[in-house]
Amino acid sequence: MWRHMLMVVGLLVLVLNGACSSFDNTPKRLPAYLTPVPVPKATTVAKAPLPMTKVSAALVVINDHAFQKSAPALRPGTLQDLGERLQSALKKQLPIQLVTLVYPEALQPTGSSDQFVSLAKEHGVPYLLLAIVSSSEVEVSDHFPLGGSLEGGGGRGWLVGYRAENYARLELALLEGHTGKLVVSTDGQAWAVLERLAVPMESNVYPVVRRAQTQPPIYPNSEEDAFETLRWVSGQDAIAQAVMHLEEAWNKGEIS
Repeated sequence: MWRHMLMVVGLLVLVLNGACSSFDNTPKRLPAYLTPVPVPKATTVAKAPLPMTKVSAALVVINDHAFQKSAPALRPGTLQDLGERLQSALKKQLPIQLVTLVYPEALQPTGSSDQFVSLAKEHGVPYLLLAIVSSSEVEVSDHFPLGGSLEGGGGRGWLVGYRAENYARLELALLEGHTGKLVVSTDGQAWAVLERLAVPMESNVYPVVRRAQTQPPIYPNSEEDAFETLRWVSGQDAIAQAVMHLEEAWNKGEIS
């Protein structure tokens, strides 16, 4: 019994430690898309003022996977679902009127804000709210309890499989439409774990996607959808955190 309890505790420690270190594999991607702001000799950097009233903006959602250790690109339907969830959360929590939601595939990490100025002009909006979705992913061999729960200590036996961990980041940046200048930026991070069997078999407990212990597991519709479900779960959790951070910064009048 104690041996199994120690095994469970050890597994949780490894997962938590891995989460802390693997978030470094999902770097901030916003700087790759914006013109660098020159740093003056003074200690402060001039930025656009934070709007104090409701602003009109286009929500621009990008799935960035142009970095080392990136997870594969999200399916269009998955990205669209995350974008709509983000749009709904922003409308509820912030004084922003989102006049349109776009997924411009032509936008590239060129390090220039000119493409955003053109996009704002195209949609006739004074602001753009840029959302960059990205994630990294690692997978290792593992063993899982036959019944799908660690509570029984694996007494019914163990199955050979793989554990994939996805570390998502959602960056939000409000930009002035006519200049492309950054007004405020925040981000959110989250992780989720996919447990799948090495040899797919008829099972009602695998594959399964887990996140925090207090949240119920999510069962993908099929083996083919398992990884996409993993990325969708961590992505929506990152969205929730990023919106919360943006709301806090907005209410305090902070820019970052």
